[in-house]
Amino acid sequence: MTLTLMSDAIVATLLVITIFYAARLSRRLAALRADKAELKTLVASLAAASASAEGGIRALKAAAGNVGQDLDAKVQRAKSLRDDLVYLADRAATTADRLESTLRPRPEAPAADAPRSRAGEAPRPTAAATRPAAAEPKREAKGNVIQEMVSRLAAAQPSRSERDLARALAGRR
Repeated sequence: MTLTLMSDAIVATLLVITIFYAARLSRRLAALRADKAELKTLVASLAAASASAEGGIRALKAAAGNVGQDLDAKVQRAKSLRDDLVYLADRAATTADRLESTLRPRPEAPAADAPRSRAGEAPRPTAAATRPAAAEPKREAKGNVIQEMVSRLAAAQPSRSERDLARALAGRR
């Protein structure tokens, strides 16, 4: 009996140890189950955040594509306008040169019969100086055109280049 009693005592001791480990395992499994619920909510929120991020990336790609197309269109339009402005500037320079050459007073050669003034005396008027104003209608018309251009440019809100042109034309009169 001693053998049976000893074997029962060993089995009872092993059962107590097993119960102790089972209770400990049960607590750990309960903690794991609680963490599992938190983990599920964490995974669900992570999935929602990644779906939202993917949608945002798609929207950013679409917006970048649209902005790129708009920018290309504006660059093409700007290049076209630049070419037009270069052409207009060249034409304006040519026109300004022509205007300058037509407005520049031609030096009159002194006439052989023109009276010369003596030192300290006021010069006598020549025939060209005593000509009536109607004798120079062409020059007066050009002055009117320039005056009209200057007044038109002054009336509008001119750009810097237009103001410079107006000053240059006013100075050339």
